[in-house]
Amino acid sequence: MSGPQTPGDRTFDDEESPDAAAPAETSGLDVTPREHRARSARPDTTRRALAVGGLVLLLGALGFVLFRGLSDAALFYYDVDEALERRDQLGDDRFRMQGNVIDGSIHETADGVEFVLAFGDAETEVRHRGDPPELFSAEIPVIIEGRFAGDVFESDEILVRHDSTYTEEHEDRLREADEDVDARRERAG
Repeated sequence: MSGPQTPGDRTFDDEESPDAAAPAETSGLDVTPREHRARSARPDTTRRALAVGGLVLLLGALGFVLFRGLSDAALFYYDVDEALERRDQLGDDRFRMQGNVIDGSIHETADGVEFVLAFGDAETEVRHRGDPPELFSAEIPVIIEGRFAGDVFESDEILVRHDSTYTEEHEDRLREADEDVDARRERAG
């Protein structure tokens, strides 16, 4: 090869190669530079937004569960006599009250049931909204949840002694309630 070479005159140095005599543009190999397209930032931004949104939802749900758990734990339990002594202090605060349902005091209403709850020497009228538990009856220790509205305790939840949740959580209270029922029976004669 003599003289200056032009791009069309180039051949590969290896003469044994099948494309040794072929010019670069006819070899089938495309070496044209291509424009580099930058990846769109959108998929990363979308993924990041979804991850942050999911984290916010998870933290919100966790906060709600924690708040409800602490609220329930903060509800005070009083026996009927204690609740009546503290009625002015309790105002319209929500709390739980334990006592025994007085025999003959249960009356169904359009939206629930009314009854008299007693403990020690004290009694109070209860107006419960909603259906009482199946085992609800007279002379069974119950815990009711609600607040005083005047002279009546307005309840929206009743836990009955025979309920497994009640039994596990309130063993000492059950013993006291049983003793109260026995004392009432002795006084009644």
